Amino acid sequence: MSEVNEDLMRFLDADEYEDKLLILKEIQERADDHVVQMIAASLSLSTGGASKEDCIKQIRDYLTLQIKYDGKRLRN
Repeated sequence: MSEVNEDLMRFLDADEYEDKLLILKEIQERADDHVVQMIAASLSLSTGGASKEDCIKQIRDYLTLQIKYDGKRLRN
């Protein structure tokens, strides 16, 4: 069984969009493509084979919109 990625787990365990955004900013340089794709999938984002940088931008944009419009409420 493969080792659990601590950065991914921190992102998944974060309760608020603000926290997720901060974690994303912290890990974006060291996260590999697989971790970035898993983060996008956890948010139900389709990245369509985009580059790591484009995926991170899509995730960041999504989280920013959620913060703006949903505040601290996470969707179920």
